[in-house]
Formats: sequence, C-alpha cells, structure tokens
Amino acid sequence: LLLSLSTLLILSSCISPLPISRLNPDDSEGKWVAGRKHVTQTNGDYSLTLSFYKSDGNLLLFDALFENFGTKEVDFSPMYARIIAQDMDKNEISKLTPLDPESKLLEYDKTESRERARLANQSISNTVMATSDLLATVADETNPTISREQADINYNQREYDRQNRLADMDRQESYLESIKNSRLYWEEAPIRRTTVGGNEYLEGRLFFERTKEAAFCTITFELPDAGLFSFKYKHELIRP
Repeated sequence: LLLSLSTLLILSSCISPLPISRLNPDDSEGKWVAGRKHVTQTNGDYSLTLSFYKSDGNLLLFDALFENFGTKEVDFSPMYARIIAQDMDKNEISKLTPLDPESKLLEYDKTESRERARLANQSISNTVMATSDLLATVADETNPTISREQADINYNQREYDRQNRLADMDRQESYLESIKNSRLYWEEAPIRRTTVGGNEYLEGRLFFERTKEAAFCTITFELPDAGLFSFKYKHELIRP
C-alpha cells in the first residue's frame, strides 16, 4: 500500500512538457533562409525585416533587422514594438510589449551585487570558522580528559563541516558565473535602443511573452521617425 501511494505521488507530481509554438508569416512575400522565412517591409527610406526564431518556454523569440537608407537619424527601440494576440475570429486577446533588455540587465546587476556581497561574507565567515576549528583541534589535543577516539571524532566533524562550507562557496561562485553569462547574453543578443544613422543598420533579437490561446499574432513597430510596420503570423501550438 505504501509503495502504491508513493508511486501515485510521483506520477501526480510529474511536470508536463511545455507546448511549442510555431509561427508562420501570413505573407506571400518573404525570403527563406535556413528554414526560416524573413519578411521585409519598407516605409520610404526605412526597411524592417522580421523572422520568427523559436519559442523558449513561454517566450516567443524573433530576429529583427532595421535598415536606414536615408540621411536622417532614427531612434529605434524594441519598446516601440507590440505583439497582438487574436483568437480564431480575429478578436484581440492580448497586447504586450517585448521584454525590456535594459530592465533585464538591471535585474542581473542587482542580483550579481547581492551575490558578491553574500560570497564575501561567506569568505569572512569561513576564515573565522577555520581559526575556530584550529583552536578547537589544539584544545582537544591538549585536553587530558578527551580521549584520542573522541578527539578524532571531533576533528572529522569539523573537517566535514569545512568541506560543506567550501562546497557552498563553490556553488555560490558557479551561480555568480551563470549570472555573468546570462547578463552577457542580454547585453549582446537583444535588439537595444539605438540611434540608427543614415546608411546604417541595427539587428538583434526580440522577446515576447506568449499567449498560448492565440490563433493569430500581429507584431507592430510604431517608430516615431520611420512610421508603422506590421507583420502578421498564424500561431500553431504543438504539444510534445
């Protein structure tokens, strides 16, 4: 009975895989490159190309390329973009802005600062504990009331605790390194706010939260200096 209950508990706590999103451009135009369709729209001297990359958890990732063929500078920011999710009847379900790279970078900076302080405090604590352990070992060795066997037990326990503290520091250092790597990704991969000069271009990745119930998605860019760009997609949800 106990085994059956344990098995039932394990089965009931299993995590189901997240469904995968596939977005196909609702546009006969476009250029296929390595299995992905890149759709380009042009407004006067400005061109914007968008391509769906993949779904990652509950995020939709797109690659964007903005080109300025004119002479006037253009302020381009991912926060000028919107994703509008629609149901089968083309009724709006949600309207979302992309994730803000600058906010993500600030989050990582704050987390890194906290982890560095925690690591420094742990290092100080370990130094204090090492001194305390040394004094305790000397005391055990010189105390005639403590047997050799008990002294060895005490030493082994202190050594066990020391190894655990070092392992904790290793985990903290690994976590700090992962924060730095994640920050580097968010510094380089996303398309970030940039003044795009004449005959210049800007490229990078956009991250939108996913609306799983959507049948269609429209992504718009309303750039103050370059006009409105709109890309329509059909959304297909695939369950593994």
